[in-house]
Amino acid sequence: MLGRVVEAEDAVQETFLRWQKQDHATVQTPKAWLISTLTRYCIDQLRSAQRQREDYVGMWLPEPLIGDPSSPGDAAALSDSLGTAFMLLLEKLSPIDRAVFLLREVFDRDYAEIAPITGKSEAACRQIVSRARTQLSRTPKPADLVADTTRTEPLVARFTEACRTGNLQELLALLTEDAVLYTDGGGKVKARLEPIFSGLYASRFLAGVSAFVFREALTRPTCVNGQPGVLMRRSDGVMTVTSFDFDETGRRIKAIYIVSNPDKLHSLPNFDS
Repeated sequence: MLGRVVEAEDAVQETFLRWQKQDHATVQTPKAWLISTLTRYCIDQLRSAQRQREDYVGMWLPEPLIGDPSSPGDAAALSDSLGTAFMLLLEKLSPIDRAVFLLREVFDRDYAEIAPITGKSEAACRQIVSRARTQLSRTPKPADLVADTTRTEPLVARFTEACRTGNLQELLALLTEDAVLYTDGGGKVKARLEPIFSGLYASRFLAGVSAFVFREALTRPTCVNGQPGVLMRRSDGVMTVTSFDFDETGRRIKAIYIVSNPDKLHSLPNFDS
């Protein structure tokens, strides 16, 4: 719902505090009360966040989730509901529509339960989900390649090495023709303010900055939002997390997401090599 770990933790904490103050004798179903309270809190936070993001410097990307899922099933669920590309698609929805869509499509709640939570009728909730499906379907959902990291992990390794060496031809071979590069520095770290469209321009940009961004950087492969990614510490001390969206074959990269805004990287592990 919120796109940042710290905001999600605050939402859970606030819900817990409200539960402590609630007269439990008046609550018929604690689970329903907790879901309703948390969802409504998230809707309010999203409305506030939308106003704040109007002043956000550059491209906004969701906070990356670092770490290996405990099982392939967890990885698939993580990639489906928390993948970077999917999170960006959710940004196209209003707070209410986002809540209805996630409660139905991700958490599999009944419309009869969703309606009172969001203050909409069941019919309206069905329309919202249908409209959201149509809106999100206009942008292809990332390929489900979680189960086949044998292709995507070597691809990420080749991409990292090509960036380090500034190998333009290798980058061109790795990216699709319509690839897009997104960078999020939040105005606190130097980054492109707009996406770079096309594999050609993205490759030229990456090769061009290789000497002072990648060459002296320490890199480590990691799992980002359920997919292979890269954790990097540059020679100037800036930390970045890079995640990817792959084409349906899993042999080329169609989107690159680089997050260097320090506000979104508090939970990153430190490393020396």
